[in-house]
Amino acid sequence: MTYLVTGATGFIGRFLIPALLEREGDIHVLVRPGADSAARYACCARQWDGGDRVRPVRGDLGADGLGIDPTWLAEHRGSIDQVFHLASSYDLTARGGGTRHVVDVAEDLKAGLLHHVSTVEVAGSCAGLFTEDMFDEGQVLTTPMQRAKFEAERIVRESALNWRIYRPPIVVGHSRTGEIDRIDGPYYFFRLLRMAAQLPRILPVLVPKLGETNMVPVDFVARALDHLAHQPGSTPMTYHLVDPRRQSAVEALNLFADEAGAPHLVEVMPKRTLNMMLRVPGTRWLLPRVGVPLDVLEHSEFTCWFDCRHTTAALSGTDIKVPPLAAYAPLIWKYWIENWA
Repeated sequence: MTYLVTGATGFIGRFLIPALLEREGDIHVLVRPGADSAARYACCARQWDGGDRVRPVRGDLGADGLGIDPTWLAEHRGSIDQVFHLASSYDLTARGGGTRHVVDVAEDLKAGLLHHVSTVEVAGSCAGLFTEDMFDEGQVLTTPMQRAKFEAERIVRESALNWRIYRPPIVVGHSRTGEIDRIDGPYYFFRLLRMAAQLPRILPVLVPKLGETNMVPVDFVARALDHLAHQPGSTPMTYHLVDPRRQSAVEALNLFADEAGAPHLVEVMPKRTLNMMLRVPGTRWLLPRVGVPLDVLEHSEFTCWFDCRHTTAALSGTDIKVPPLAAYAPLIWKYWIENWA
């Protein structure tokens, strides 16, 4: 088995490559030109310890043909079994342009299977149950990220390739170490929780109704992705890599409040009330001052919940399961305190 991987040095990719190294075959990793990208790859390569089985390929998501040397493409045409597309940052600025370039290269290479990592955010404004078989339901896509991810999925779905699409929700740190490589999602609230720890614990912190959330640790995503990618068959499939347990955003944040020694959050007002308050002159600076970007709060919850029956069936008989957030929340908090606070 021979692989081509974009985004290998990203958060999910860093944990996927070791899983692929447990299998046979070479792994070609797209590396952008520039000293920073080269240094990041070199650091990851030392951690992977894959020897000459992990091979950098100079290229750029923003370029036609991914900017890969045509000689390399010619030499590997017909020999790449699977392409993993994990990199997505270029899609945010080019509305799926990076994914279109990946699809073009995968078709040129005559790759056997394209694995595209998307997000449950493609559900946009949908309410109720959003299944793995759903895509274009007429949902409103309110953020640039939602629109870019939706367009990227559309490009993959309309291609002539054999494909599988994976939609994780909010991906947090490793369930056994708490390791992260960036601050995102719920982590933006950690500084606020740490400040709230100065208050008496019997005093609740009043917040707007934040709705439901869904978080999974990065090691689950990487292991599930590796397993699902190697299932036999060529039928296009979409997998939700989600926690099947439904949980409110406040319930999740209160697990971290306990680790911070902070009072619990209590929902007391509709979210639209907070949005009205934030329009008052002089109030919009408050949340950013404590590390919470306004767009994180304004799009902090899902309006639907996610079916994962395809994923559950395909992972049946393995030990690849989403642990309860309560089981690894202490590790998530500890790693943040020691490395990012």
